[in-house]
Amino acid sequence: MRIVSVSQMRAFRLCHRLHFYEYTLRMRPVAEPEPLRFGRLFHAGLAAWWSVVDPDLRLDASITEMQNQADGSDEFEVVKAEELLRGYHFRWKNQPVGTISVEQEFVTPLINPQTGAASRTWQLSGKLDALARIIDCRAHGVCVAVVEHKSSSEEIGVGSDYWKRLRLDTQVSVYFEGARSLGHPAEECLYDVVRKPGLRPGTVPLTDEAGVKIVLGAAGERMRTKDGKKWRETADSAQGFVLQCRAETAEEYRVRLRDDIAANPDRYYQRGTVVRLEEEMRDAAFDTWHTARMIREAEVAKRWPRNPDACVRYGRTCQFFEVCTGAASINDPALFRKAECVHEELLPQINEVAKCAAG
Repeated sequence: MRIVSVSQMRAFRLCHRLHFYEYTLRMRPVAEPEPLRFGRLFHAGLAAWWSVVDPDLRLDASITEMQNQADGSDEFEVVKAEELLRGYHFRWKNQPVGTISVEQEFVTPLINPQTGAASRTWQLSGKLDALARIIDCRAHGVCVAVVEHKSSSEEIGVGSDYWKRLRLDTQVSVYFEGARSLGHPAEECLYDVVRKPGLRPGTVPLTDEAGVKIVLGAAGERMRTKDGKKWRETADSAQGFVLQCRAETAEEYRVRLRDDIAANPDRYYQRGTVVRLEEEMRDAAFDTWHTARMIREAEVAKRWPRNPDACVRYGRTCQFFEVCTGAASINDPALFRKAECVHEELLPQINEVAKCAAG
């Protein structure tokens, strides 16, 4: 039996050719894009945070884990992840939530919702960010919840489109099935969203011994105000006056970012409760079943249509764009590597040897 995951189905829905490269050929880009690298780093910190029982020890443990996973990240990325996690800690550390398990994987039959029969091709698999017990769950006691961590560059405030889309998100429904298969039927999903900081490393004005900013003219001379009584401290491109600056250090960036997070916690951290009615679970089951069926039909037909509408998303170009346009080869070892297994994210917990041969 082969496994199909939420990530695989998402890739197929996005672009059949993308799915072909990633899940049939098992090719991955050698260079990890910054958003994926940052997401992996921050997710490692969150996993460590949820794994520690004592709230007072969570922050140090999570930052240490992120530092251990920071290979390939520059110091500004690490600072951004650390400060985002620091704010997360103080935002949620006293919430009445107890961890059951962290990053637990599941494998469960893929069921045809029309006939009730299990697929003879696929099993459904995934990894739950966490399972937790929620105290005073909807004011009626303790309940089990699937915890799903997300980081996003979108607005995540209450009432935003981000939350409205969750009504259509098949992943949540699949994870309810996963929790049930692990012996922890969940009543709700605690959707835990963190907004990525928009602040970027900047520059700091240079000053003299008296703390006055330095502005130079086109000839490199220091400029004074019109009356000549003070040193000028503002730039003027029309006149060629340039404010002298240096690059911001990582620690200066840390202070600026920490202040912004502390001043706008609701902008950075939101949690919402997602439930699934029986009808919604059935709709999601049909979506999952038919997506897996279409993947198999594409394999049999050996046809993987491209979707030009998916080449650029959220300002980032698909990592296989140059291959699709003929500018690069999928077999170029400088650009792509062959993954050991179809589902690399599941490799530590689930033996994929047999499934690799099928993939």
